[in-house]
Amino acid sequence: MAGHSAAMHQVRALVEKVARSMAPVLVNGESGTGKELVARAIHEVSPRAGQPFIAVNCSAIPEQLLEAEFFGYRKGAFTGANEDREGFFQAANGGTLFLDEIGDLPLSMQSKLLRSIQERSVRPVGAVAEQPVNVRLLSATHKDLGAEVHGGRFRQDLYYRLNVIQIRVPPLRERLEDLADISSRVLERIARDAHVSPPPYLTRDALVHLARYAFPGNVRELENLLHRAVALSGSEAIDVYDLGLPDTVFTDSAAQELDLITENTRIDPAVLAPPPPPMAPIEVPLPNDLASFLDDVERDILTRALERHRFNRTAAGASLGLSLRQMRYRMARLNVTVGGDSGFDGERGGS
Repeated sequence: MAGHSAAMHQVRALVEKVARSMAPVLVNGESGTGKELVARAIHEVSPRAGQPFIAVNCSAIPEQLLEAEFFGYRKGAFTGANEDREGFFQAANGGTLFLDEIGDLPLSMQSKLLRSIQERSVRPVGAVAEQPVNVRLLSATHKDLGAEVHGGRFRQDLYYRLNVIQIRVPPLRERLEDLADISSRVLERIARDAHVSPPPYLTRDALVHLARYAFPGNVRELENLLHRAVALSGSEAIDVYDLGLPDTVFTDSAAQELDLITENTRIDPAVLAPPPPPMAPIEVPLPNDLASFLDDVERDILTRALERHRFNRTAAGASLGLSLRQMRYRMARLNVTVGGDSGFDGERGGS
């Protein structure tokens, strides 16, 4: 675990401690911090690891469907109920039920959920008898449930039932020591999914740039940012301009901070080498045919952009500020082909 922040060491230690318990766990943290990953980690190191893990986003289910989705229903219970159907509790029986964004449940559903937790049973919509269920309940929220209870928006008794053990997942800005490691793992996964080898990596300046960013979307935003950078970068090294973040002034203090962040991180030595001394400018002769000269320059730029973006015309055009239609027009006018074959469809390249 070397190189990880103290906050994440505490999270991992809590995960290992609570994994073998049946006690409910409430995972708290901002959106995008990886609360579901913490819940899955608890399940995977628990005795229930071989049983189902059912993840439910409470904020994504319409209120009128909540009871049927949670507890299931019987055939004929309502219009459209053409057969018996299990709910989330039955699907997770013997395993773990993870309720994400639990703070968004309406009060009417909170009371029904509380009864199911207390009685360890559920009654499907349209059924007479209750069914016993055996689930490990994990929940997560980005809200302050204590404040929600005080404001009358969350039941106090349900809060006490859910909040037996609380794990706080810190936002990315509070654990920048993990930035290099998280970025490396994300890039490895992106490369594996795209069948690219070796995986791309961040240059030193790119990592400094990321370390200066607030990441309001946390790890989820970092993943999206790196996906875009890999798609637009034409080389193994991802540099500052590939990230698409606002310009940042790099100072010696930023470089010193990076020494703490980049420990044990693979960085291209060529990137860290000092830049070569500037060369004296060479006077370029004026062209005899300006139109032909400009066509040659544009043809060279288009070809280089296509090669950099693996002959994907959409990405190459976007890097030059051109739409796909404009890119096609210029390629046709200048007789630029992709991949050495005029019939090759550039949109099939990695986008």
